[in-house]
Amino acid sequence: MAPEDAPHSSMVPDHAQDRLPAWFAQASPVVLALAGTVFADHDEQNGRLVFGVENAAVIPGVRAALTGLGVPSSAYAVEVTSPIHNMLTLRDRWRPTRAGIQIHFGQYLCTLGFNVDQGGSRSFITNSHCTGKQGGTEGTKYYQPTSTVDGTVIATEAADPQYFRGGACPKGKKCRYSDSSRALYSSSVASDRGIIAKTGGPNNGSLNVTGAFTITAQDDATDHFTSGTVVNKVGRTTGWTQGPTGSTCANVNVSGTNITQLCQTLVTSSAVLVGGGDSGSGVFRITSGDNVQLVGILWGGSQDGRTFVFSPLKSIQAELGSVTATN
Repeated sequence: MAPEDAPHSSMVPDHAQDRLPAWFAQASPVVLALAGTVFADHDEQNGRLVFGVENAAVIPGVRAALTGLGVPSSAYAVEVTSPIHNMLTLRDRWRPTRAGIQIHFGQYLCTLGFNVDQGGSRSFITNSHCTGKQGGTEGTKYYQPTSTVDGTVIATEAADPQYFRGGACPKGKKCRYSDSSRALYSSSVASDRGIIAKTGGPNNGSLNVTGAFTITAQDDATDHFTSGTVVNKVGRTTGWTQGPTGSTCANVNVSGTNITQLCQTLVTSSAVLVGGGDSGSGVFRITSGDNVQLVGILWGGSQDGRTFVFSPLKSIQAELGSVTATN
């Protein structure tokens, strides 16, 4: 957007140049007190004052304020510019909490999968392996972003079913149909249900939060996904990534353990999709704009980061009980 007053180096007569510092000292606090103003600058290179505003409707108020201070119109320009925001990352402190941000427990970091309501109580869903003991409810305490940054316990583990043996579970293994657990929020900690932190773009590695996805729907019925369905996740390590589904309702052994996760979906891409600490990330489909449908939770991936595995929301609810995750 072009400035209202076209910039050039001779806007202010030479005899008035020495008054610019005093005009700026007077004008800056007055102008920036007005709603919709963005910045005030003494532009020494071009010999003028410059004021940034969010939209053209703010300009008359700025002009009136400057006139009241005796600053001539030849001494300044007003530019329409974008507002400036704090650049929080997925690893910073967030209140209210939202999906996709870092959480801390014990000696480990994971990702807050998604906020839910269950039976009138506020909780979040993350992985079973993002608890003090995978399988079984031991009351794991969670912090955000870490206990050293903020020692407030944001939530306490409330549900993490035991793994079972026999039946569909391979011999010598223990199994579940979702790597998921639920943590009950502390009453003093605010949370945003249905909101997922959004970074600057998919598969670019950015952790800077630029907006939000809104969960407007949740898929409570699917555990067999159509091959090639593009799904997304936001995690504290690799940010927003996306790729197509491949193997679906596959039974997956977890390397280095005696655990098999049953009926899981694999997502593979040439891009890096996942890294350590992304465990717990909610998985979703974009339906339109920033509106999304929640479909599951990420729990693992390949060593090269180009494949991630998620448990379907249908299975999460079969094990943890029905939840409401929409906004």
